[in-house]
Amino acid sequence: MTVTNIPSPEDNPFFLIKVRHIFGWYLLLAIGVLFQIGMISSTRGIPFDGKTPLDPFVDKIASTYLMILLLAVVWRQCRLAGIEIKYLVGKVPDRYQWLPLVGLAIASVVFGVGVFRIFYYPLSFIVPSFVEKILMDRINKSILITASKTFAPAMYYLIVAINRCAIEPIFFTFIITAIMLHRWAVKWGNIRAIIAICLLFSAGFLSPNFIYIISAILIYVILYAKTRSLLVVIIFMALESLIGTSWYLSYTTFFGNQAGSTLDVFRSQIQLGVLFFALSAPWVIGFIYKNWSVLKGPLPYFANAAEAEKIKADSAT
Repeated sequence: MTVTNIPSPEDNPFFLIKVRHIFGWYLLLAIGVLFQIGMISSTRGIPFDGKTPLDPFVDKIASTYLMILLLAVVWRQCRLAGIEIKYLVGKVPDRYQWLPLVGLAIASVVFGVGVFRIFYYPLSFIVPSFVEKILMDRINKSILITASKTFAPAMYYLIVAINRCAIEPIFFTFIITAIMLHRWAVKWGNIRAIIAICLLFSAGFLSPNFIYIISAILIYVILYAKTRSLLVVIIFMALESLIGTSWYLSYTTFFGNQAGSTLDVFRSQIQLGVLFFALSAPWVIGFIYKNWSVLKGPLPYFANAAEAEKIKADSAT
């Protein structure tokens, strides 16, 4: 089935996939995982309640387990709906240029660092307590501080590396970039679906760096539409995670011991933010602007299906 021979939205296989069902499955699976943790804790005599938070290592294991479960459920529902996974995932284009992709990943991370500092710099004078809370939350949730609170720091670093470089890229690209994009495009069209995804996840993640979230989602969707391959998007997201973690560790090493309050240190680095923004914005914004037109064509699933049917027809003649 291709985009050209679907007589009505009801005949589109993605019409059978409901985004609200995905969130419902996520909630039910999360309750199930918490129940399992509670059962294990009670049998082992480990306290587990609202006053005793989970060990960070256990929490990361649980979140990884939850993502794998949801992926399995959505994968199964796609098969039941008649969605061909091979058309959804696609193939890496022949002789693909990987070096520009690495450069784009670096630019995306640098853009995120720069735009965060530029956006919150004036706010640090208007609402200093609000900005300071955001900065402290980012510090307290950092990998180095979180690892120091777990009983197995080495294992925590390992599961974080697996999570960020494999599980999370696969999870988010499959659920967001593939399923939600195709599903909402059935209802509203490509562009409105992309806008809805950006708005949902910039607000849903509750991330203070929402501008970066929006730009990252646009890059993921454009890469997917341009290459028709989820594998390229997965690799790109893994590169982002690797580069972002490397930046954080480097920043902590060279700038983590600056004297002064958190707000004073943040304000003193506005030049760094402006420099990062100036270096990365032309690349990031230019990539989105130059490739925006690919989002108006057929989405990857239908383009891959059409190509497969054409190849099959040519081989039969």
